[in-house]
Amino acid sequence: MDYANQFLFLHKNAQTRDSRLRWNFSAAFLGALFIGLAACEPNKVKSPPISTQAQLVKEPQPSVVPLSKNTAAGSQYMTTLKQPFDNLSLLPETTLTPPERGSGKVKVGLLLPISGQHSSLGKAMLQASLLAMFELSDENFVLLPRDTKGTREGAVLAAQDIIQAGAQILLGPVFGRSAQAVAPLASSASINMISFTNDRKAASNSVFVFGLLPEDRIKRIVSYAFLRGIRRFAALIPEGPFGDKVVADYSRAVFDAGGFLVKSVRYNRNHASLTSAVKRLGNYNSRKKALLEKRQKLKEKTDEISRRTLKRLDKKELLGETPFDAVFLLEAGEGVKTTAPLLPYYGIDTRKIRILGINDWSSRSIRREPSLAGAWYAGLSPDGLYDFTKRFKAAFKSPPHALAGLAYDATALAAVKGGKGGGGFSSKELVLGNGFVGTGGLFRLHPGGGVEHRFSVIEVQPDGTKVISPAPDSFVTIKE
Repeated sequence: MDYANQFLFLHKNAQTRDSRLRWNFSAAFLGALFIGLAACEPNKVKSPPISTQAQLVKEPQPSVVPLSKNTAAGSQYMTTLKQPFDNLSLLPETTLTPPERGSGKVKVGLLLPISGQHSSLGKAMLQASLLAMFELSDENFVLLPRDTKGTREGAVLAAQDIIQAGAQILLGPVFGRSAQAVAPLASSASINMISFTNDRKAASNSVFVFGLLPEDRIKRIVSYAFLRGIRRFAALIPEGPFGDKVVADYSRAVFDAGGFLVKSVRYNRNHASLTSAVKRLGNYNSRKKALLEKRQKLKEKTDEISRRTLKRLDKKELLGETPFDAVFLLEAGEGVKTTAPLLPYYGIDTRKIRILGINDWSSRSIRREPSLAGAWYAGLSPDGLYDFTKRFKAAFKSPPHALAGLAYDATALAAVKGGKGGGGFSSKELVLGNGFVGTGGLFRLHPGGGVEHRFSVIEVQPDGTKVISPAPDSFVTIKE
């Protein structure tokens, strides 16, 4: 189908010699440009001459599609990243005025932690933003990167500067508390902001939360599991504010799907607490006790059937089955590699119990873990991510950060909407119902500052991952 906007992937299927030459030029130019940016305070980046870029695709008129009724509140995924901040009253007073209109230039502000604790993330997102600019924008597109230093105070100062420079829309900052601090500045200047956080508390009519919302992924994986016959759900989730929200979102998703949340166990991130939680999840102690009692009773009997039963029980470590069909794990990376093997070790048979998740479990080291074979997780389209990764590596000689796609998509959205001038950045234009095609699939912005992504369901296999349920290709709402 035709969507309101489709992001143009400039070099995906380039066939001609001229196309290859243009890409080689752009990749080399991008690398040199980024080195220059890294060596000094980010200022203003203009688009390359139009001859080195693809022309923008004209947008079809969108049809109206009902918005999702899912109103579940989200939580900031990167909860461990805390930013120190002095009182806002200590900042110098600055009068902010709306940017000049009618100059012909489209100025896009970019707020990233180029220095400080999260500089590697900020630089990777800047690279992705530059890639989108070179692939999609015309000569009127001007990118205004600013360093937030990863703090709320830095974000406010950077936003003040960037608004005074004439930004017509703000992309960033990365963290939820910084986004909340910058929001009043954007509002007073009458411009919208697309923040990279997934903290729903930062959302408003002029601030869009662009990060991947956990509740959307949870709803997707639970709904799919229910369709595949799973009815009894369990969860093993770390303690903390983010864990609290995930438990609430998971409980709601299970209820909405028609399933039953049989058990939810929490743990602190240390070995003793995790081990205890896994034992409680699988009723390890009570099943162990039941086995010992059963053996003792059989030993007291002398009939042949009792002797044969006792012999069979000698091969068992526990008696009885777990009372659920699937267990949800929140961990990623090293965390899931530590957690998953404990399940079968303490009596939760992962050959029978399906492991569910919302984090990327596609790495080779994770796939090699036997207990994760057959696990399902909700994630972005692997095909789109592969294509983006390939182009990113060609330009910058290294793979992108996991969050770099957000910066690419936001900049691509700004480039496409910038073709309409500043009017393309109005809330009405940004929330068109059909959505946009990004690096990882379809997404759309909601009135009130929310975002909705379409996710695939992916199965972990020893030799790779397999998409077992592709992401829906539209936002059509089916009324029951």
